[in-house]
Amino acid sequence: MKKLLLFIIYISFPIAFSQEEDTDQLIEELKSKIRQTENTERLKWMDSLSNYIAYDTNFENDSIVRATIAYAIKLDSFNIATWQVANQIYYLNAIEGTPLKAKQVFLKALENSGNVDDPNVLCKYFYEGGNTYFYLGEYEKSLQHYDSTFIYAEKAQNNRFIGLSKMGKGQVYTDMGDFGNASLALQDAIKFFATKQDSTSIVEAKNSLSILYSKNGFYEEAEAERNEVIASEIAGGFYNTLPAVYYNAAADYHKMNREADRIASLKLSLDASRKSDYKGYYEPIMLTGIIAAYAENDSLQKAQFYLDELYVDREKNTTGPYKEFYLDAIKNVAFAKKEYTNAIAYGTEYLELKRQGNQYEEIQTAEKFLAKVYTTIGNKDQAFDHYIRYSNIKDSIESAQKVRVLSYYQTIYETEKRDLKIQAQKSDIALLNEKEKVRSQWYIIGIVALLGIFGAIVLARARNSARRRQKLQENFTKDILKTQENERARIAGELHDSIGQKLLMIKNAYIGKEDEAEDEINLVRETIKEVREMSHNLHPFQFEKLRLMKSLKNMVETFQKNSNVFYSEDIDTEDGNIPKEKEIYVFRMLQECLTNVEKHADATACNLSVTNTGKFLVFQLKDNGKGFTIPKNTTDFDGLGMKTLHERAQFIDASFTIDSQPGKGTTSIIKVPKK
Repeated sequence: MKKLLLFIIYISFPIAFSQEEDTDQLIEELKSKIRQTENTERLKWMDSLSNYIAYDTNFENDSIVRATIAYAIKLDSFNIATWQVANQIYYLNAIEGTPLKAKQVFLKALENSGNVDDPNVLCKYFYEGGNTYFYLGEYEKSLQHYDSTFIYAEKAQNNRFIGLSKMGKGQVYTDMGDFGNASLALQDAIKFFATKQDSTSIVEAKNSLSILYSKNGFYEEAEAERNEVIASEIAGGFYNTLPAVYYNAAADYHKMNREADRIASLKLSLDASRKSDYKGYYEPIMLTGIIAAYAENDSLQKAQFYLDELYVDREKNTTGPYKEFYLDAIKNVAFAKKEYTNAIAYGTEYLELKRQGNQYEEIQTAEKFLAKVYTTIGNKDQAFDHYIRYSNIKDSIESAQKVRVLSYYQTIYETEKRDLKIQAQKSDIALLNEKEKVRSQWYIIGIVALLGIFGAIVLARARNSARRRQKLQENFTKDILKTQENERARIAGELHDSIGQKLLMIKNAYIGKEDEAEDEINLVRETIKEVREMSHNLHPFQFEKLRLMKSLKNMVETFQKNSNVFYSEDIDTEDGNIPKEKEIYVFRMLQECLTNVEKHADATACNLSVTNTGKFLVFQLKDNGKGFTIPKNTTDFDGLGMKTLHERAQFIDASFTIDSQPGKGTTSIIKVPKK
């Protein structure tokens, strides 16, 4: 039974349905103004009409929105065009139920997003993009677009979208099974909405949190969150969220085999949907839920009653966004009617639909259903195949909470195989002479013992030799690092004090001759600049005076000025916590890490933070780049840069670790013991 979540995101924007006559009158007035005007004036009225249709009507057609987009692009008004693209994406996802079309619209508009200068427009555009990829099950892309939403919302100081981006990420993490990050994101969203007194969004976030608890098996916590939402909505006379909340409660009761409570909650959800502003959207979903529940609980007559209600508008209620819910219901009805061929057809279609969206809990349910049908008709091979897939998914998403059915079958197979092998060995042994058997055994034992002793001696010598080589290597590395730093400082001083001064004298010699030697003066000036940069890179100028923390802040600022990446720092710690002679090596390591971000990460943002944990000073550099797969042993990284980072860390008795995954950015951590 699928949890209802996504539509809550869409209906979170204020929609007030007007009286039909007033709506028609206002639309005609706006159309009249459009016909009477041209160029920017016409676009203004087209934009007003599109927004009115999107936010103040049922939004049954997007033709006006599409016309507005085309006209805005024609006039190079990309702010209006992109805003209306976001409205169209909303329509395709929430009303038409075609996220693949929404994705195409989003990608096409991405080409013009660089021409948009209003961050409010961009945060709405990327938010709808995040919803689209979430609906398609492309979670990494969805997270990226929610991150973009957050960045532009902060620029625009748009609190609504700041909170929605946090909640969106929490919902994505929930469906990905990353419950830790999901909980953090949703709790953060709830706290943010609370500070802004946004009660509507708090309700949505709490509903999402209850779904997270359910997916993790914390049904009591989920019920507590839902009860808060229900009490709040009933007290305020609001019914727009309640259908989804009751529906999700029914899903939990189904998992706990509380079928009476499940059916009661589904009836409440149907009643609430008929009182809400979204009856047209909710009612088919709630009807299919009740149909499935009655069919599964041997109440075929009641299931048929609600199926007849659903078929009043069969074309609408069984296609588009309702198709998956309908298939879930009708497959159970077919099974209850013993129409097993139809049950398999509906169940298979439902399974393929769920696979397209990577909805693993629903895939698990579909596999179990097909296993049940095939078992009933006596097709053991198909039943076994579906049950194995069901068991694999069940194990992966419930791990230690559930019995591993696949392991059970594997254990039976391995036990039988072992018993056959033992029986064969006994038959062979019975044919052997007892004396020959004993002699052979002692022969084998002697060889094994000798090999064991020899192996132990070789291993011990190898370990001792390896320790000596490692110690020599460590000492050699320390000497190299000391010499290298001293030589850097010497060369930097020579460049600054000797060559730099001589170049400055050459420049001063041309003073008064600017007209005659302009090219020569510019060349000398550029050379002086390059020499100073080389000197600073070799050994940070005034490092001994500025100390580590100020030098790190200056370095982050320098990277920020010379890069498209947004570099930031959270450094409030004072100097003096670690030995002064170690500071230059920490600086060098972070300089190397920042350079790696700039060259390889493809990141848009990077943050350096320093934390005092008591016994250690922790330096953390985190980016949102493309990430990479980390070898089991981080010292196995290719390239001199990573090797040097580990050697510098060893030299100052620090630890250096990297945490990264493809598509999730990279975090580098240096932990240095305090004095």
